[in-house]
Amino acid sequence: MRRTLRPHALVVVLSLGLALSACSDQTPEATDTVAQQEAARYRQNTDEQELINKRNAELPSRPGGVVAIEGSSGSLTAEAARRYEFNGSTTDISVAETGEDRAFQRLCSGEIDLVDSSRPISRAEWDACRAVGLDVVQFQVAADAVVLAIKSETDVGGDCLTTAQVQDTFRAGSPVTSWAQLDLDDIRLETGGPTPDNNAFGFFGRYVLDAPEPSLTNLRSDYQAFDSDNGARIWVVGDTRDHALADRYAERARKRTEVNSQLAVDLQVRRDAAAEVRVARSEVAKGIRDQRPAADQARDQRRLDDARVARDAARAATRRALERRDSARGLYLLSRDAKRVIDGTRGNVAFFRFSYYELYEDQLRPFEITLPDGDRNCIFPSQRTIVSGEYPLARQLLITTTTRSLQRREVNDFLTFYVNQSEKLATDARLVALPANIVTLQNQWLRGEAPLILVSPDEEVTTQAPQEQPQEKPAR
Repeated sequence: MRRTLRPHALVVVLSLGLALSACSDQTPEATDTVAQQEAARYRQNTDEQELINKRNAELPSRPGGVVAIEGSSGSLTAEAARRYEFNGSTTDISVAETGEDRAFQRLCSGEIDLVDSSRPISRAEWDACRAVGLDVVQFQVAADAVVLAIKSETDVGGDCLTTAQVQDTFRAGSPVTSWAQLDLDDIRLETGGPTPDNNAFGFFGRYVLDAPEPSLTNLRSDYQAFDSDNGARIWVVGDTRDHALADRYAERARKRTEVNSQLAVDLQVRRDAAAEVRVARSEVAKGIRDQRPAADQARDQRRLDDARVARDAARAATRRALERRDSARGLYLLSRDAKRVIDGTRGNVAFFRFSYYELYEDQLRPFEITLPDGDRNCIFPSQRTIVSGEYPLARQLLITTTTRSLQRREVNDFLTFYVNQSEKLATDARLVALPANIVTLQNQWLRGEAPLILVSPDEEVTTQAPQEQPQEKPAR
């Protein structure tokens, strides 16, 4: 949606010259008709340009020492203005959250200098600016996005969803309870994410569910709301402790089997030892009754003594085996229950701010997103695709102005400060910062070292300086 500034009069003169040249091969009558048409068109263009110039001259003048900014909330602009003034500037930076529609209207009527928005200027708004001779310039200061993710190393049958599927899954009254309803595997589906006081909730509600004032009523009734991003992540991937316990499930199940087998052996030994004691005791009693020789009775007594020692040893071994069984059983149950919890997370999906997802991308498996009528399918959330606006669940934080406003020292100075502070501002606010090449290009615009690229709704918007594109990260 950008164009470079081109002299309009030159286009008209060239068109007229080409037309007159073409007329040389035509009949006098045809030549006269074409010349008259071109002359009429030239007069019309001249009249229109004079009207535009008149309207431009009637625009209100902007007061010195003041920069007026209006637009949306939730951006970096208010903080940038605070830091700019704290840095020693005497310029009065006025920031008002009047809404993007009204802000663009006032920009094109010359009443303000900058529009703070997360959308580019519309065709109708651009026409309004051009009608009064204002050329539009757009700067980007950051980007933001939400990422839909399930647990890493799990699979629900695919890695790509359309924006319509995302909306249909999370919206109030959603009938989607299985991934099969999204043309994936027949696995139960549950949704979760942050509470309304989290910035990601507001972003998701406004830019994904199209809810101007997002609340829990905009989401399905069984949506799991968590007070922190960590809570949502643990619900999706499981607690670290549960993972550690679940990882030892097979080992502990095997140990439990071994201990139970040894206990069975020890119990049998104890039973055999107790039986031997009974037999030996019976032989001692019988020897006394039968008045066996003293040597025989002594042998019977030694047998009983040995049997009692063996029985006591068997009892002790059994007690130790029971303790091992109870310990092994307890550890087994902990791992079994943890495994059930971890297995139960399969199919859970939540949305996260991109900056949080980056911290735990080894645990989270993001979905690629496709616009229903987009030219490119399955776009992976990355720094590049979010800054460029290609990723459908992203927004660009834009500052729109006019060449008229840029000629004001106050506006140029503030924008220069804003652009150069954008990385730190974005990082502090947990947004996606611009790459250095875009910051450099926008500085060149402000210093006059590179030609301004003017916004045009009929052309593709890009502030990307030429560079080799990095290899896109594949879905895991």
